[in-house]
Amino acid sequence: MPRPQTPLDFSLYEQARLAKYLRELQSRTQRSFAELATRANSSAATLKRAASGRQVPRRTVVEDYVQACTTPGLERDVSTDCAVRLWKRARYAQERPGRAYTEACPEYARDWRDLSGALRDLHAYAGFPSAAEMEKRAGDWGALPHSTAHRIIKARSVPTTWRQLHGFLKACEEHERRHHLWAQALDKCLAHPDGLAPLTGRLLEKLQPVSPPHVSFGLAAPGG
Repeated sequence: MPRPQTPLDFSLYEQARLAKYLRELQSRTQRSFAELATRANSSAATLKRAASGRQVPRRTVVEDYVQACTTPGLERDVSTDCAVRLWKRARYAQERPGRAYTEACPEYARDWRDLSGALRDLHAYAGFPSAAEMEKRAGDWGALPHSTAHRIIKARSVPTTWRQLHGFLKACEEHERRHHLWAQALDKCLAHPDGLAPLTGRLLEKLQPVSPPHVSFGLAAPGG
């Protein structure tokens, strides 16, 4: 039987919500942290810190915690999805305190500067994954090098091809139903390549405003 834990501090609301959920998972198992650690890749101390609510644990620790508390199958999938969503909100609250946790709005992007801001909002919504982690998630080799991801999230660059943008969306786990909004924003920016200059504060090589035929996901052209 696990020992009673320290009460959660709900002044750190999102962190406490995540910790509360993790504690509920543990409570169902009736196992101590030491017992859970035998089923996880994390130590008992790491699992205990994750459920303390005093800090936002790494995502891998949260996923490991859920795995230790659940059995393979639907239960684990649903629990992991819920825990990751709570973790993303906690990371957002940690990095952007006082700001509402809302999806990025690529449909409002009018130029490269707007697109850069929307991409950074998407990165925040995804829980601020590291550039190295994003490179792994992007999938295909060279789709999103970590150096490119780093420049984008630091507002030093923007994706200038659909492949690069798609890699960034995939790395941030953006739902495919919203990809067309980003494709349209990219098309809009490619039509005005000179808008890149003010983004970086220096003159960049001009781009040809031509995107792959599939960038707009087959949307018919006006009047088509």
